[in-house]
Amino acid sequence: MNNKIIVGSAQINNGFSGQYYLPYSIGILQAYVLHNSKRPELYEFSSTIYKRLLLNESFEKLKNSHIVFFSTYVWNLNISLAIAKKLKKYNKNIFIVFGGPSVPDNVAGRAEKFLRENIFIDVIVHQEGERTTLKLLDEFPKNDFENTPNISYLNDEGIYFNNPNLKRLRDFSSVPSPYLCGVFDKIIEENPNERWLASWETNRGCPFSCAFCDWGSATASKVSRMDLDRVYRELDWFSEHKVEFIFCCDANFGMLPRDYEIAKKAAENKKKYGYPHVLSVQNTKNARDRAYKVQKLLAETGLSKGVTLAMQSVDPHTLKSIKRDNISIEDYSELQKRFAIDNIPTYTEFILGLPGDTYDVFANGVSMVIEAGQHNRIQYNNLSILPNAEMAKPEYIKEYKILTSKNPIVNAHGTLDETPEDGIFETQELVISTKSLPKEKWINTRVYASMSEFLYFNKLLQIPLLLIHKICKVSFRDLFETFIFEVDQYPVLKSIKNNFITHAEKIIEGKPEFVFHKGWLDIYWPPGELEYIRLVENNTLRNFYDECYKILNLKYSKNINSEILREAIDLNNVLLRTPEKKK
Repeated sequence: MNNKIIVGSAQINNGFSGQYYLPYSIGILQAYVLHNSKRPELYEFSSTIYKRLLLNESFEKLKNSHIVFFSTYVWNLNISLAIAKKLKKYNKNIFIVFGGPSVPDNVAGRAEKFLRENIFIDVIVHQEGERTTLKLLDEFPKNDFENTPNISYLNDEGIYFNNPNLKRLRDFSSVPSPYLCGVFDKIIEENPNERWLASWETNRGCPFSCAFCDWGSATASKVSRMDLDRVYRELDWFSEHKVEFIFCCDANFGMLPRDYEIAKKAAENKKKYGYPHVLSVQNTKNARDRAYKVQKLLAETGLSKGVTLAMQSVDPHTLKSIKRDNISIEDYSELQKRFAIDNIPTYTEFILGLPGDTYDVFANGVSMVIEAGQHNRIQYNNLSILPNAEMAKPEYIKEYKILTSKNPIVNAHGTLDETPEDGIFETQELVISTKSLPKEKWINTRVYASMSEFLYFNKLLQIPLLLIHKICKVSFRDLFETFIFEVDQYPVLKSIKNNFITHAEKIIEGKPEFVFHKGWLDIYWPPGELEYIRLVENNTLRNFYDECYKILNLKYSKNINSEILREAIDLNNVLLRTPEKKK
């Protein structure tokens, strides 16, 4: 007779090119329990659900559990809730625990509201889960909720309780690595054809307090480090298990002196074993020589394909509104030059819709960053409200008059295969209006972002625009706005602008951020890339360049020779990649 407590779990992650992340968050909880429990022999941990399955498939895998843990974030919250609800309906004695960044903190009644809306959940866990999970399991089924830290719950009479949170872990000697202690051996053995991705912590916490961010609810906290020997041994484990891609969960890689040595170890392993192929890190927020050295090393050894220089905004007023400490544009320009000399590509992140931003601020900021040397790519991200970010607090929303739309989550270049057959979609709260950027201005800003992406960073017109900028001393903002406000007599250019406007309007209506296009890989495309495809598909690329010549020659012929302009446009056209070109 089996008297063991069957522990089920779900940490449903997105797949990338048929590869899936090992469920690290659940894995580290299991490792901690097995290492510290008074009765580890009583637990039977079933394999974690690590990828999106149909609702009934997940239910079947978990229905015989006594207790089920869900690790949730925006990409898996709705399916996790649906599974939990179905489990509780099947057996009211199954104990349901929710944790992760999508569990709301005890602010403005959000935790209580979450529990009352989802009465099938027994307990929600806030912030770090290791010590709370251990207590929940060691006392199960006779739990002392009143003295269990980091939880919120409704008692038998429906009264809401929230218990204080423990101070964050500083010493990880009692928190074994799930990779090194064999937690994932079973899931790897059961899925021999799976190619795995890995999440990896070398430290935990973030000293910054950006209002839009919720780094695992660890913002504005001291950084705690994992032992360096453990970090190195995990790297060896990744190499031995042929893990191609590692996502480093550290909020500011390159901030600590040892980070260069960690990157160096990853490079040595790649050379020795062939793995990992890529080590993706989130750069430290401020430019430092150490951060430069780390990124240079990763790029030169092929562990990264480019360096992220995250600005989000260059406006001091906006940065103050979102409590972000940025590098100066002068430091940014210097860093950009250093990477250019080293032939290392960079890209810059901008967030569209930040409180404090206006259309003018955003448009000028983009122009300024290009003039500072960013000719490879600006990545435009629509601002979304994360559950436990400061920006989600009612007083912040009220102060900045934030309006959002609920939009389905689809991945750029994701396929329809990712669309669930059971009709359960994940959603996000996208900001579509603020006090400083009302809806109509948000649409203008979104169109400006799409147009600059299309013309400059997708390289359709980069050469002539750069030439005019240099010779005529024209800002990139003025150049991009020419193609937004002065194209009504040019049919191809007008169609492109109108498609960008329609895309922005559809986001406000609650449609996806990206546009599905059948016939070209059957995937979701960013709007600028899709217009590039349509030019090829409709055989209007030549017309596009003819119209570009006419509009630019009409406006700038006093300052630039028409033949030189024509030659720059033709050169750009010849260099452009299209399906029929073999060279």
